[in-house]
Amino acid sequence: MALSLDDAQSWLASIARGGRGVFVRWPARVQPAEPLELYEFESCPFCRKVREVLSEMDLDYISRACPKGAVQNRGRATTESGKALFPFLVDPNTGRALHESEDIIDYLHRTYGEGRPTLSKVLAPATTVTSAVASLVRSRGGALDPRRRDRPQPPQLLELWNFEGSPYCRKAREKLCALGLDYRVHNVAKGGSRRAELVARGGRMMVPYLVDPNEDIAMYESDDIVAWLDRTYGAAA
Repeated sequence: MALSLDDAQSWLASIARGGRGVFVRWPARVQPAEPLELYEFESCPFCRKVREVLSEMDLDYISRACPKGAVQNRGRATTESGKALFPFLVDPNTGRALHESEDIIDYLHRTYGEGRPTLSKVLAPATTVTSAVASLVRSRGGALDPRRRDRPQPPQLLELWNFEGSPYCRKAREKLCALGLDYRVHNVAKGGSRRAELVARGGRMMVPYLVDPNEDIAMYESDDIVAWLDRTYGAAA
């Protein structure tokens, strides 16, 4: 099947990142008891670097959508940290809260892994450049959809089974971010520990897979997910 222009553009963003976030490279030695919370927005190159490492460490987290215009989440992050700077990681297991992508990456490796590999630190400047290129190629998910202004979060968190390097997962994350929706990320990069759980729940090892307990739905296929999110959460109140 021929790629749509939308899919091709998302593929280019993944290619620009050289496959980061596709494979589990540094499996966490311990999983946090309570999910990490990442205040972020999809098109931010520094947020992408953190999401990639979370995928490569096989760590779940809650994405707190902070596109421009998301007053509630941006305000909460600013109140907790004193400045509106993203990404912003909150770890309820240790009481730590951190800005700066490189500091967050160091913390994740130190706290949940075996320590950050030296090569990862050496390549950090190049990683920032290629992440910025990916954002230029694919700049969606940076601003709140005006239809969602002053709209509350759903009562229960949506869940997305995902891995960061997937061009199709990116499409679903972009829509979730643009709609200002918080959601639980279940990372299932290749070699990950939760892939069998996804197959048991959905019947296939395929991403993205969206679960919305508020509407009692679960679905595969990025285009179907995007259309459903827009229809359900983007429609006028």
